[in-house]
Amino acid sequence: MYVRIVTFGITVPEEAYAAHAEAVAPAFADWPGLLGKWWLADADSGTHGGVYLFADRAAADRSRDTDTFRAMTDSPALTGITVREFDVLAAPTAVTAPDLAVVVR
Repeated sequence: MYVRIVTFGITVPEEAYAAHAEAVAPAFADWPGLLGKWWLADADSGTHGGVYLFADRAAADRSRDTDTFRAMTDSPALTGITVREFDVLAAPTAVTAPDLAVVVR
């Protein structure tokens, strides 16, 4: 498995961002190999983002070549975007996230 963590600030009101996130969520769900996405928000700091769980690095690589990913990285409503990606350590993750054990192996 492979994880992507994205964080950014927003230049639009919180309610507008939340409505947009709900509207575009189905486009992310269509990404082959995306096992899940958790939408993040810290209104106090103005930080938003997402944690993406992919089946493998190849799925994450493919997702970067989608209109949805490009729209996110090109959006003037999002500032200071950071994208970090990581391999998942299978053995300890199977212990701490047993519901994912079948996916991790």
